[in-house]
Amino acid sequence: MPKLPLSCSLAGLAGLVLLLPATALPADPPLHVDPSVGDCEVRFAPELTQDAFRRFVREFGSVSAFKQGAPPTTLGRLGISLDVEQIFFSVDEHSAAWNDTFTHPAADHVLGSDKAFPKLRLRVGVTDDLEVGAFFAKSPSANYGWLGLETKYAVLRQGDDMPVALAVRGAYTKTLYVSDMDMHALTADVSIGRTFWKVLTPYVALGADAVLARETSPAVDLRTEHLVVPHAAGGLEVRFWHVAVGAEAQLSAINTFQAQVSAVF
Repeated sequence: MPKLPLSCSLAGLAGLVLLLPATALPADPPLHVDPSVGDCEVRFAPELTQDAFRRFVREFGSVSAFKQGAPPTTLGRLGISLDVEQIFFSVDEHSAAWNDTFTHPAADHVLGSDKAFPKLRLRVGVTDDLEVGAFFAKSPSANYGWLGLETKYAVLRQGDDMPVALAVRGAYTKTLYVSDMDMHALTADVSIGRTFWKVLTPYVALGADAVLARETSPAVDLRTEHLVVPHAAGGLEVRFWHVAVGAEAQLSAINTFQAQVSAVF
């Protein structure tokens, strides 16, 4: 049987490639649109499944849970810290977990994969070893925000006979303004760090967030989700006089990075 010339073989291969259906690459899912909203808002679509809701609870819950955001050193009795923070993270906006939980003002107004939100935080020292705090954050033009409360206790304090500081921390976060779900997160973590030259404090932390979310939407009928999401964090704080500057990265269901500037008294 005679062999075909190489040029004919290449031409045939090219033809087969051209004949492949254009749908071989998955298309982006259509957005759920409501022109009455000013920005992308959390509102469940009828297409939302239990699996997608579970993923959304895991990822949205881990993002919203009150972050460590500070080294294990405590403020001391009657110490006060007022923080301005910015948190950054990325989501898979084309997944059902994020597409079927948001509505958009227009068909070309996408959620965007890269997100950032400002946060305000206040911490107060109750004793030398115990401090309490609170934070508030809101999407500037959408219908979701968070309120969190925390308490931190110094198990070990750095000193001449103790090279590191170690603290345990508990926190609670409530998601605000969303009518389609009722979400809560409980956080527990332990952190260890060391201060160098009374200025520089690197630290690491391990913990978990217990997230509970109950859908309250008229569009779907889904079971309540209860999830435990582990996390690990590493951060650094530089403090001089009454000013502290810090940064923290957290590994979780969705990885986050935050930076903060604090006035400390």
